[in-house]
Amino acid sequence: MPHEQKLTVHTIKLKPKTKKVENTNRWLFRNIINEANTDSINDQYLFLEIFKKFIYFLDTEEMYKDSDNHKCMTINQADISESTINPNIIPHPDNFIIEGKIEGGSFGRKRNKISTANKTDKSEVKEKDAITDYFYFMIYTPLYSDKSIMFIHSYSDSNIDNIVKKFLRSFLSHSDVFGEPTIKRFIPKEIIADFKSEATVSSLTFSTDILSESLLDKTYKTQAQNFNVTIKISPIGDEFTINEFDNAKELIQKNTFSDILHLNQFKKRSGMMRDGNTNKTSPFQLDSFDIKPSILLSKYIDIKNDESDFDEIKKYCFELLETVKLEIYAHHAVQNR
Repeated sequence: MPHEQKLTVHTIKLKPKTKKVENTNRWLFRNIINEANTDSINDQYLFLEIFKKFIYFLDTEEMYKDSDNHKCMTINQADISESTINPNIIPHPDNFIIEGKIEGGSFGRKRNKISTANKTDKSEVKEKDAITDYFYFMIYTPLYSDKSIMFIHSYSDSNIDNIVKKFLRSFLSHSDVFGEPTIKRFIPKEIIADFKSEATVSSLTFSTDILSESLLDKTYKTQAQNFNVTIKISPIGDEFTINEFDNAKELIQKNTFSDILHLNQFKKRSGMMRDGNTNKTSPFQLDSFDIKPSILLSKYIDIKNDESDFDEIKKYCFELLETVKLEIYAHHAVQNR
């Protein structure tokens, strides 16, 4: 069975070190290229200079790596002056977007590589060798804002999310002006709504700590101690639809445990939702109903598990970006000034 391909959206928020700093990508970029004191800089020029810096740090002989997590990545950038060659990473200076393919993966474990057609055709993968894949990457950095949007493509058994975030925390900071930015996962509303439209609730879990004197009969003499009580409720047969769950959740939580606690008094109250289309599950908290489904690309584009996938992923990311912009920059003009 082919590996599932996913997409993750992140927001990146700048962290100025003083209140006197202009808290925008424009001001950060001007500092990064050492032209903060220049009276006037064209936005497209500024963005292309940042793009050159981006390539400079990643298109090196040595891969950018994290020895703690044993992840690494690099860009094999073709010479953009050669018109017959398509570079892996492309700048869009009019839209302030950098996008394309990053190569990355894991290292740090000695393994063997054996041909499935001939088991005697065997070689060693050393600890310094990385097993890599290509991943689609996009970052949108409007110059007027302190927020950027990033998309990272991954596979069910391979991702470079952490190493990309590590690099960007360093790249999008500058000495005494900006500290490392905050990077958070973001779930677009349309993805949540799509998940809910086909989802069911497969289980509810309630967990809390309780004193022994409350749990045991008072005639039972024991040293005071706590017990953890966990109750799991799962429908037998058909799972709850979202509407059924909305109607039933308050009634379920009014039930009591051992004549002491209502379920709605338990400290931890969570549930598990199941995507009716993919059968994948996603946890949520009963209080907030804050679900965080994965963006499974096979739901939205035609995945063929070949090179054409990257064209489809690129097209989808550009479309999804327009929707996400309206959520992230709700209080700002979407158009760059």
